[in-house]
Amino acid sequence: MISVISARQSHTWQILRFTHAFDNKIMPSFKNRIFNQRSRLCCSTTREASVYTRSHKLLVQAKCRSLRSKEAASMKEINRFQMRFSSSSTARNQSTSAGISSESSSAFGNSASTRMSRSIQSSFESSVQRFLLKPRRMPIPRWITPRQKTLTFSECFGHMSFVLVAASYATDDFLYLRMIAVAGSSAMLVFAYFHPHGRILWLPFQWNALFIVINTYRIGKSLYYKNIGMKLGKEMKEIKRLYFDTMDIVDFVKLIEISQEETFKKGDLVLCQGQKNPYVRLVIEGEMDALRDGIKTYSLEQGNFVTEAGLHAGLLLDGTIETSCTIVAKSDEKTRCLRWNRTELVNLLKKENGLRRTFKAVLTWDIVRKLKGQRLSITDHTVQDPELWTIKRNEQTEDRYAAILQNLLTSKRSPENIQKRTKELDHYRTIHHIDDKQHAYALNKIGWSLEEYKAGKKNIIQECHEDDVSIIPTTATKSNL
Repeated sequence: MISVISARQSHTWQILRFTHAFDNKIMPSFKNRIFNQRSRLCCSTTREASVYTRSHKLLVQAKCRSLRSKEAASMKEINRFQMRFSSSSTARNQSTSAGISSESSSAFGNSASTRMSRSIQSSFESSVQRFLLKPRRMPIPRWITPRQKTLTFSECFGHMSFVLVAASYATDDFLYLRMIAVAGSSAMLVFAYFHPHGRILWLPFQWNALFIVINTYRIGKSLYYKNIGMKLGKEMKEIKRLYFDTMDIVDFVKLIEISQEETFKKGDLVLCQGQKNPYVRLVIEGEMDALRDGIKTYSLEQGNFVTEAGLHAGLLLDGTIETSCTIVAKSDEKTRCLRWNRTELVNLLKKENGLRRTFKAVLTWDIVRKLKGQRLSITDHTVQDPELWTIKRNEQTEDRYAAILQNLLTSKRSPENIQKRTKELDHYRTIHHIDDKQHAYALNKIGWSLEEYKAGKKNIIQECHEDDVSIIPTTATKSNL
């Protein structure tokens, strides 16, 4: 038993001696050997790398020398070839070579200038980008939030863009709205180009650039008309103030631009009863009398329209309309009018919605002034025979309505368009108290029936044979009256 224990103790002592020797002698020598091998390997790789770089440099230098020698040989051949020509050809070749050298030098200078400009542009853009994208700490009190909030100038431009767009929606003025919209779109351009994520958002950038171009064009056009309005004479400014106060100066200038001025003396015939009239007039100086069968029905003064024929009710009728009365200049001095071609005026009103709304308001007030003048003529006993005056006044109203129907139904319009315009015609009938009897009388006067009016087309009777008669429905065509 004692011998077994002593054997085991000796075995453990041997193991301890081996581990101690391994840690103190074998392992350090092994580590030194590995380190030496690594250092030799590193040295060899560095030597190989240096050798490789030296050989690469030698190869590059050899290629350069070969290229130079080839270039020198080619130049010698060129010189030999040039010596074969005469003196004139030599001079010509020298001039061309001088031009080529100057072009090459100019091209080199241009390329250098472009490179310099590009470098300046890139440096400026990078500096602006660093300035706009630099996060800045927001001084928020800790009792609101303990976290630190940062904000960049690029994000400020983005927020400002949406704020300006919202402010433009709350603006009534057309010019201010577009100016604010341009400012908002410009701020969005900055935000889209210098985006916080580091990439340019081309889609919103391009759309906002398009919006800026459109709004800038409309702003320039509006400012152009405002400038013309400021240069108008005192008389036109006074007419604008008295009779076109609801209309913007830009719309008033557009209206004046397509007008022409007329001058009449006392007793001159402006319009004759039953005449086809393609014009709308406005009295700006003097007075006129409206005569129905030689009997005065009302007077036209400054600011009154002549032969507007349903424009106040939204009936945008182009072409000519038959006059229901005779218009004669009354003033001892000259009588002046502004004249519009009805077709040009209607086209302008169709294109400009704001102008159409304000022009209808102006015409409505004009009708109110005319009715007030007729009532004053009765109360002041300037009308000698009120019963005859009333009869002629009613005839004038019926003939005016028949002329409007004639323009509406006998022009080259489709049945769908005629049915659509009948709503505007009903509005006119409501304003002027035209009942169904007067409506049927006016239709009968121009050769239409109620059924044809409702269908929007006229049935024309044509002879097919000597005794046969057939009814052929066709669309309305312009009548010869």
